[in-house]
Amino acid sequence: MQMQTSADGHVEAADPAVQWQVWDWGQNWPWDDELKRDFNETFRAVDRILLSRKMVEEGYIDHWTRIAESHPDEPDFAFARKVGDAEKIVFSTAREGGHLRWPRTRWAAAGLAATIARLKAGPGADMIAFGGTGFVAALAGAGVVDEYQLYVNPTAVGRGESLFRSVAGGLRLTLVRSKSYACGIVVNTYTSAGQVNP
Repeated sequence: MQMQTSADGHVEAADPAVQWQVWDWGQNWPWDDELKRDFNETFRAVDRILLSRKMVEEGYIDHWTRIAESHPDEPDFAFARKVGDAEKIVFSTAREGGHLRWPRTRWAAAGLAATIARLKAGPGADMIAFGGTGFVAALAGAGVVDEYQLYVNPTAVGRGESLFRSVAGGLRLTLVRSKSYACGIVVNTYTSAGQVNP
């Protein structure tokens, strides 16, 4: 699971006018070169992307498809091309039907825990997951997250949506890696050590 957060632990500011992320996911990418390389290295090992339905509806696949088409040969945007090339599995709490219009994209065939357990047991490389706080809570509650990669931006928003707001029982985390970058972002990587109140 990979998420951008503010320094005070929010993934969304209460005031939408607050621009708290160093990079707004647009064409202008102000991350430093080392962070760009490390970010792309994470994607290089990925062959499946797990997405919440909301993330897809908000334009995740369309956005990175456009970025990849705009930067077809630039090494910095190799991850955007990987978004198009990787298998994408979309999870929804509602029963979904019908064909998804993007190549290599399908609905999860079963519940979240069962689907991810089957994917982990089968062939393939790493998986990466993107979604909002509800998706994080569902993944954490199912005990299927191997790593939480938190990209901590050098900003505080004061009020907003907390990353783990919806995680019942709290979550103990073990820090396995922390790296700071010249642009001000710190990437903290954690593994789960279980619930605070199981």
